[in-house]
Amino acid sequence: MSKEKHSINEDVADLASLGYTQELKRNLNFFSNFAISFSFISATTGIFSLFGFGLTTGGPAFIWSWPIVFIGQLLVGLTMGEVASHYPVAGSIYQWTKHLAGNTYSWFSGWIYLIALLATIASVDFGAAPYIAQLMGMDANNHVLLVLITAVIVILQTLINAFSVKLMAIINGIGMIAEIVAMIVLAIALFAVGIHHPFSFSFDTAGTAGKGSYLPVFLAAMLTSTWVLFGFDSAGSLAEEVINPRRVVPKAIISSLFLTFIIGGLALLAFVLAIPNLGETMKAAVPLTYILNKNLGTGISNAFVVLALIAIFVCGTAVQATVSRLLFSFGRDNKIPGAKLWAKMSKKHDTPVAAIIFSGIFAILLVLSSSAESYIVNICVVGIYLAYLSVTVGALFARTRGWDSTASPWNLGKWGLTVNILSLIWGVFVILNLCWPRSPGQAWYLNYSVPLLAVIVMLIGAVYYFSSVYPRDKAITLKGNSEPFSNHKN
Repeated sequence: MSKEKHSINEDVADLASLGYTQELKRNLNFFSNFAISFSFISATTGIFSLFGFGLTTGGPAFIWSWPIVFIGQLLVGLTMGEVASHYPVAGSIYQWTKHLAGNTYSWFSGWIYLIALLATIASVDFGAAPYIAQLMGMDANNHVLLVLITAVIVILQTLINAFSVKLMAIINGIGMIAEIVAMIVLAIALFAVGIHHPFSFSFDTAGTAGKGSYLPVFLAAMLTSTWVLFGFDSAGSLAEEVINPRRVVPKAIISSLFLTFIIGGLALLAFVLAIPNLGETMKAAVPLTYILNKNLGTGISNAFVVLALIAIFVCGTAVQATVSRLLFSFGRDNKIPGAKLWAKMSKKHDTPVAAIIFSGIFAILLVLSSSAESYIVNICVVGIYLAYLSVTVGALFARTRGWDSTASPWNLGKWGLTVNILSLIWGVFVILNLCWPRSPGQAWYLNYSVPLLAVIVMLIGAVYYFSSVYPRDKAITLKGNSEPFSNHKN
């Protein structure tokens, strides 16, 4: 017990060396931090949401985008792990890039990340609504009903996050175990009773390329894997609530990514090999539900859907916890409208209640428009990957300025620069792939909606930043506080 108390005191002093007073309650261990990161990534949430898209776009062979995206994201995760070990501060990407590359750079990194996270809450929770409606025997195409269901989900998540970080961590732990067990048992069940094809079937393109090359089709279908394998940085967003974060957070980032890859890959292979009839499955309204019903029966299939809904709920809870800490970090630095409100801590619950409530209200508002759903997903995905790329670029910039990347206990050593460069190449590739227009028959503003949304978000942010935040930062810099990054040993 004394060792734990000493560790916490050491972490409080460490945070003070980075310029902040301990306000959040520091009571998360490795398991809790890992569970939050794993729940945010949530293979179940992403696969249940976009398996049908991947299959109908690229045929069964789309699942081979999974290891490709994993390798690329592992490079990003390694880069983040090293940076997180140096700067264990709430707000993750915003704080990391501030120390690496300076105030202006970090503000825009944090801004695009904030908008993307808010969109992620909306897209994750709204994705669960049709499944809930179906289970309740209601019309899953009724938008008003889906919005109401989403609102109930968001309200429950908000109450959990506002009440206690410990409660949130416990629920994430339970959800994580439920997700792992459900995905493994589901895969084993399908391998036992539902395998209809040899392994080679997983390379079938189902004629999706027509007479042309399969590569463009495969890159489009890669969205499924791209949508799933992010969120591991959430371990760093709660760094000020973690005991010994310089060592724990990087391990949580990498291990959650690895476990997601293994469980998700096993499930994807089982789903594809269990396809009873490829043509009928691709025509089904919900291909994955069709596969489960045909192989396991409606009753068992619904049981797994319920477990998937639990995972989706926990995922949304973890995302909201992450965005509230980012708002708290922004507010504490006085870098966003309503700063004092977002930085205010509840003395009773030790949580930034106002930031949590705002994120819930904003998520509900986002799903009110039926025409906005695809745009929510677009800004969510491209925004997240732009924020991730900013960390890699920031780390490379800091290295040119003499940053000692080995100064913290978890580091990449001599491989740091190589991993950073490969992470940069991957990040640029993913963003280009996300923004690449694939519907030449549509209006130009629809065809280029992904990059347009990103530009609009950044322009809105620029108006506020250069009219309000930048003048204050410049005044502080003139007083001598212009050091772009610093090294602190644990």
